[in-house]
Amino acid sequence: MNIKQVAKDNYKIFINKLFFKGSFDEKENIIDFVKDIILKKRKVLNLRGFYKVLVYVNKKIGMFIDMVKLEDSSYFNNLDLRVIVNNDSEVYFETEDYFFIADGKDIRYLDGKFYLLVDEFFQEKIENEEFGRFIYGEDVINVLANGVIL
Repeated sequence: MNIKQVAKDNYKIFINKLFFKGSFDEKENIIDFVKDIILKKRKVLNLRGFYKVLVYVNKKIGMFIDMVKLEDSSYFNNLDLRVIVNNDSEVYFETEDYFFIADGKDIRYLDGKFYLLVDEFFQEKIENEEFGRFIYGEDVINVLANGVIL
């Protein structure tokens, strides 16, 4: 699991598929699991207020979670989570090194970076994120709309 604070009251969390023991097909299990993880990290991250939690599920990688605070004025010491699950989200691997992903399928190019779709031909060597990062959600929409297919 990896937690990054990208801005005040805005977090990105990655949970590897090996860490989640349930089924990615059951939304209720995913919601309960995500809420449990966030509640366990509540004190460490000093969370209070109302958060929108977007969960992007990719069965080959795991879960990518965007967590944004919407309100805290009426939440003294409470935490309220609105969890939205997006099953089977497309995930791309972003890198500046084309030769690292050259043998993959569905490679795109945008703004000096290369993007490889994480699919059934996904190479295990990329899972460590050494040579790039995973993108999902709005970032993928941008790549699909503006990127050039190689």
